[in-house]
Amino acid sequence: MDIHELNMKKISIEELENRMRPGQFSEKGFLGPSERLMDVLETDEKRLKELGVTYEELADALQRIIEEGDRKRGQNVKVNDKFVVKIEAYTGFQMCPFSPDPHHFQCMAAGGVRFGSLDWMILNIASGQVMHGPGIIVQPIRAHHFFEGFQSPYRVDPSELARLLELGT
Repeated sequence: MDIHELNMKKISIEELENRMRPGQFSEKGFLGPSERLMDVLETDEKRLKELGVTYEELADALQRIIEEGDRKRGQNVKVNDKFVVKIEAYTGFQMCPFSPDPHHFQCMAAGGVRFGSLDWMILNIASGQVMHGPGIIVQPIRAHHFFEGFQSPYRVDPSELARLLELGT
């Protein structure tokens, strides 16, 4: 994978990594203090191939569940008799660190960020598995193939997400 696949022709990897460090675009960071973005992307890409699931499948399934829960924020909402989702909304809006001009515009790749002020909790009723994550993650998964860094407290592990959503192997 190269920088062109990220649709970030004007932004260097170094600039992206700086934006993603703790205290920059996020208090706790999209990446840990010494993580390398390309290492994270390559590792996650290999894992998705092993699972037989695409970024789009994960993003689409997660988005559908978040949309259902967002209709009744703060409440437990049953989705398709398979999941329970609860959405919490916050003031402010998380900027996507991949934005070409983050001081003026949100990232519009893959339709832009829709859930930048939300957090979610999803329970898979059958398995009992529960995951929490930031709403913004839908867009970076779909547009940038990014689940956040291994050291980020907001990382949404692709293997765990696929298992939760019953996708792939």
